[in-house]
Amino acid sequence: MRVKLSENIKKFRKERKMTQEQLAEAMGVSVSAVYKWESNQSTPEIHLVLEMADLFNTSTDVLLGYEWRNNSAASALDRIITLKKEKEYDEATTEAEKALKSYPNNFDIVYQSALLYLKLGVDSEHRKWNYRAIELLNHSCELIAQNQDEAVSEISIRTQMAKAHLLLHNTEEALRILKKYNVCGVNNATIGMVLGDYLHDANEAEKYLGKAFAAFADDINSIMVGYANVFFQRKNYDAAIDCFLWLRTVLRGIQPQTELTWFDKYDCVILETIAECYCFKGEFENARSYLKEAVTKAVRYDFAAPGEVSDMKFFVTLNIAKQPNYDLYGKTAMDCLTRRMHQEDESVPKLWQLWLEVKQEVLANEAV
Repeated sequence: MRVKLSENIKKFRKERKMTQEQLAEAMGVSVSAVYKWESNQSTPEIHLVLEMADLFNTSTDVLLGYEWRNNSAASALDRIITLKKEKEYDEATTEAEKALKSYPNNFDIVYQSALLYLKLGVDSEHRKWNYRAIELLNHSCELIAQNQDEAVSEISIRTQMAKAHLLLHNTEEALRILKKYNVCGVNNATIGMVLGDYLHDANEAEKYLGKAFAAFADDINSIMVGYANVFFQRKNYDAAIDCFLWLRTVLRGIQPQTELTWFDKYDCVILETIAECYCFKGEFENARSYLKEAVTKAVRYDFAAPGEVSDMKFFVTLNIAKQPNYDLYGKTAMDCLTRRMHQEDESVPKLWQLWLEVKQEVLANEAV
């Protein structure tokens, strides 16, 4: 059990709006004695505990704050996680070591204790904890069959081990682990960072960073389109529009709006999708504006002279190839728009009418 006497004396005294001096006078002790009780430097004698319980109109059990502990593995695990969250690290490590002695082969206790020590090991004054973290993470891998958390796997645990080795300046070992467990390129970014920052191998770092950046571009597109669809289903069209606008800014990067790039083919689809959102909002002039921008850009893109469509500057700087996924929407930018319109023509208010009007207007201007 755990006693919270010092905390409760202070709590009950403040609840009754008493000063330390007033409590000391009521109990017939010095002010310094009360201070030591509340700071857990000393404990009042038993008869004083009884008198304080009467003074505070509570029971001695409540004043003492007994917490009977369930000694099950689940309870031990909860205490470790809670104490870590509350940053009670000294007590958390004590709990972890007790639990590890009682349940040395319980995956959750071993893994959560490892994370606790890894967190402590970030502090340069406590790097020793990283050795304990590595030991426990390695044991976690041996117990992985018990794991029920889909977000945790041997790959993620090995990555945590690599981070611990980096904190210990065991760079080569960290890199070895990251490369060995780099399934589907999950560690490309970290490997590139280690090669570039720790080992100063620019050429090798660039290979991994390029793959990581290409994956990032695909991921950020999927994430923001996914979010936009979530907001769209909730009829929060403003938030959906913000997702698409943010995506345009990120994917275009530092490229000037006046320059045509291979991204603009996909940008036509994004602009049309924003127009759909405005149609659902009933803001048809805004919808028309975005549709017009989409069609104008599509025409310009499809009839661009050789060399007018450039590579993305930032992608060239990073030595990253054109993203092939943008070609999946259609052979031309207008194909992309037409395909999108046929998918949505019946479900979006006035969209098809606006599309026909804008398309005719833009093509007429181009003919002139």
